[in-house]
Amino acid sequence: MEYLILGLIIFILVLLITHQLNRRTSKKKIEQIRAAWGKPKAGAFHFESIGRFSDIVKENGFHRLTGQTIADIDFHALFAFIDRTTSRIGQQFLFKKIIEPTNKIEDQSEKLTELFTKDRNLREGIQLELLKLSDGDAYYISSLLQDKLLEEPKWVKLLVIDIIIVIGLFILSFKFPVLLIFLIIPISLNMVLHYWNKSNTFQFTRSFPQLSLLINVSNGLIKRGDFFYDKSVEESISNLRSFQAKSRLIKFDNGGDFQAELSQVAAYFVDLIKIFFLIEVVMLFKLIKELRTKQSSILTLFNYVGNLDASISIASLRAGMLKTCQPVLVSAKKEIVAKNIYHPLIESCVKNDLTISNKSVLITGSNMSGKSSFLRTLAINSILAQTIYTCFADEFVSPILKQYSSIRIDDNLFQGKSYYFQEVNIMASLISEVESPYQNLFVLDEVFKGTNTVERIAAAKAILSYLNRNNNIVVVSTHDIELADMLESEYDLYHFTETIESNELHFDHSIKSGQVRTRNAIKILELSDYPADIISEAREISATLKTAR
Repeated sequence: MEYLILGLIIFILVLLITHQLNRRTSKKKIEQIRAAWGKPKAGAFHFESIGRFSDIVKENGFHRLTGQTIADIDFHALFAFIDRTTSRIGQQFLFKKIIEPTNKIEDQSEKLTELFTKDRNLREGIQLELLKLSDGDAYYISSLLQDKLLEEPKWVKLLVIDIIIVIGLFILSFKFPVLLIFLIIPISLNMVLHYWNKSNTFQFTRSFPQLSLLINVSNGLIKRGDFFYDKSVEESISNLRSFQAKSRLIKFDNGGDFQAELSQVAAYFVDLIKIFFLIEVVMLFKLIKELRTKQSSILTLFNYVGNLDASISIASLRAGMLKTCQPVLVSAKKEIVAKNIYHPLIESCVKNDLTISNKSVLITGSNMSGKSSFLRTLAINSILAQTIYTCFADEFVSPILKQYSSIRIDDNLFQGKSYYFQEVNIMASLISEVESPYQNLFVLDEVFKGTNTVERIAAAKAILSYLNRNNNIVVVSTHDIELADMLESEYDLYHFTETIESNELHFDHSIKSGQVRTRNAIKILELSDYPADIISEAREISATLKTAR
């Protein structure tokens, strides 16, 4: 009786200590969550892993940013600033969300964002659950959504016969011991198959355990009240329970070396049974076959958890130091209103106003005056308006748009393509979208910089008029002032400029209406201490060319 009481006391003490340790761990995690609120993440971003979900799940959505636009707006740097997610699932979901602008004006995730903004305790409780999926291995859950997981060898079906023979020989050996000799042959074969299968199992070392975690986390989240309950999620959890049970029969490691396993007596005997009956081999291929039919359930849980995490991330972004607003998305028309719009990655960025109404916009201006940065600012905010419903501005009003750009183009010497041919190919892809049933935003920095002046201006005029058809909105910068006169009936004119004070150039980076009247290219050469002869001759030639025009 005394031993029973002592054992009970020890058991209670263990429970109390465990409870206290769990409370301390939770408290520490909460402190970390609160410290990170409203701030960008520190550390490296592994975009190959982050982008895996968006690469695999390519649904027939409204729009997906092109590789050119991704490069033009420095998408990865933008995402690194915006991402405040807790789990790897949420991070992958948010990446896909931002890379695929939507045409749905009312997004249900906005209600979640507002809820998490107001209720800190609820938000932090969910973040504690999401932390369970913060390990890098969680990136690999998305790999289970691929069309081809693991091809099943044709001979796998014959393993049933192998197992029957092994069982039969084993049972009969009790009466006929000599049969143990014959049992060595199938057992040896099974051992080879068991360890051969370790390489197959290794492919799922990360994804299977993390999928099991995703199921458990989803199950915990839907129990947090009616607002978080989703019948399809509950059904998906139920549908994947058999996977959880079966996956416990597989040892998810790289197999180690055989001698190491022999040193672990318990593990050795378990492995011996698995070898004897080929449990891991048969079960792995059964699980793969089962998951092929349950990928929709995996996707349902992925989207459910990802959406919750992304909504918290958006709430955190809005709680940061930078001013944001919720956009007003209106019906299709040639109109954008942006007040105090700015680029979130430019420190102390100058804010600008722009009103587009009935016409597109042509921007002229000096070198380094801010034209390219403004183009990126507009493109970024248009994209964020239709993805995370958050803009870096005081006000942003826009119709639903498909965003395309041509701002940064590089010579592709490896493929043998010149700058001009790169421009031709990119511009052709934009032209192909002009007659689409959707309204487009084309953001362009110069047109055909890679060819001669006369043909550049002629081609640019024709292309800009073509892109401006229907309700499409074009915002283009150019050094070719001639285009301003040619496009006056189709484009409103804006410009950036500079002042010269104490023999130094000063830029205010503010957009102004009208056409630029100054040029600074030769002045920059002079301020850079180029020889006086070069400056003098350049100015003489410039004056002659202006007169000729």
